[in-house]
Amino acid sequence: MKNLAVHLHLYYIKQLPEVLHYLANLSNVDYDLYVTVSSENEEIIHKIKAEYPKAKVWVVENRGYDVGPFIDFLNHVNLDDYKYILKLHTKGKSSKNYTWLNGNRFNNALWGKVLWDSMLADNRRLSENINILERNDKIGMVGSRYCFTNSKKDYANLLPQINTELKKLGQEPVEKISFIAGSMFLARADIFAPLKAYEITDFTLTDGNIKEGTLAHIVERLFGALVLGQGYEIKAIKHNGYGIYFAYVALKRFLFQQKITNSGKKLIKICKLPVYSKPLRG
Repeated sequence: MKNLAVHLHLYYIKQLPEVLHYLANLSNVDYDLYVTVSSENEEIIHKIKAEYPKAKVWVVENRGYDVGPFIDFLNHVNLDDYKYILKLHTKGKSSKNYTWLNGNRFNNALWGKVLWDSMLADNRRLSENINILERNDKIGMVGSRYCFTNSKKDYANLLPQINTELKKLGQEPVEKISFIAGSMFLARADIFAPLKAYEITDFTLTDGNIKEGTLAHIVERLFGALVLGQGYEIKAIKHNGYGIYFAYVALKRFLFQQKITNSGKKLIKICKLPVYSKPLRG
């Protein structure tokens, strides 16, 4: 049995140099690299193979964001061959779209960086994550504490669909869920065996305008549900001083905010108190 299978879904091919920089931090672990891409691009495949000659690279349909390709990867490997799986993917660099997690405000660029740093910030990070699993057989998954959530607002509206899918997989229904939002993590390989019931064709074509409710969003939460349902815990790890960063951002937003409201007004707040409001011109 090999220690680690790494799955990378490379949708944003322009991010390959940054991705290769992170992948260099795999150097001190034993692993096999699997890469999926969403379009035929010989230049990109050649660059990957030049750095990682033994990597297995193939084209998948653009279905299910990063989750559909991960399912396709699961159906390409024998999970019994590996102890752990490291799930990685590129994430858009938009600084305009925001997500709130654990009281922290993420844009897509920051969200992706936090996720990648939690797994491969340097050549010690992954080894430390693997050691967490090696030392404690009750832990099934390791991910960023900043992206770990068990808040009902992050799954409650999807819970009926989640339980429908769990039933299809032969798993017990759940009332509570914990998961890594953004789905980059290190986990025990055997946890994912039930997901082989899916095929990538079960997922709809990716549409970036759809923010919630697709099968991919359901399965993102199933990752956590399967960890807990099989008797494991999710370990949310601290890393890279992001706590200081988020504290700074929160203080800055407390002192001064400027935004456009849903009613079309320009609003300025100081210390959370509105001090200026004016309708925008049509």
